[in-house]
Amino acid sequence: MTDVDTQFLRSLFDEEGSLHTAGRTALYRLYGPEGLLYVGISSCPLTRIRTHLQQQPWAPHVIGIRIDYPDDAHAAEREAVHDERPLHNVVFNGATPPPPPDRAARLRAELAVQRRRLEELQAAVPQSTTHLRLILRGISAAQTRVAKLARDAQEAEQADPAQHRPGRRTKRAEP
Repeated sequence: MTDVDTQFLRSLFDEEGSLHTAGRTALYRLYGPEGLLYVGISSCPLTRIRTHLQQQPWAPHVIGIRIDYPDDAHAAEREAVHDERPLHNVVFNGATPPPPPDRAARLRAELAVQRRRLEELQAAVPQSTTHLRLILRGISAAQTRVAKLARDAQEAEQADPAQHRPGRRTKRAEP
């Protein structure tokens, strides 16, 4: 493999070894010999898929993976699960899918994930100067994501304050 090929392959992945998604959320499908096994979304799809393959009892049946980047991954996931009926999805697999969470709720959930990742990065102990530079880049990127998500969540809540009362829950359809 040439240096150009190596550089290109490295550019596809972020510092944590996951597929570089430029902040977009991926919709992924896992297929088995019997058809669609699972549909999910993640901002780190290869990491999430690896977790499924390590932890799920149906993992040995996975023979194919498809990753897409729709404009609204949350809505695309709901539609894919409801329409395509993957064998191992539980949520959204009822007769009628539950209403989608509002934008502010999705942003708050993502904000919590990003804050947790930021805390993990900040707690990391560097093993070399190269490692330190990668950690600092990751912290800076995480701080930027957290600040943007906080602003977006606040804007979404201000846009429709009646819909974002604390303690409000949506009912999910039973499978």
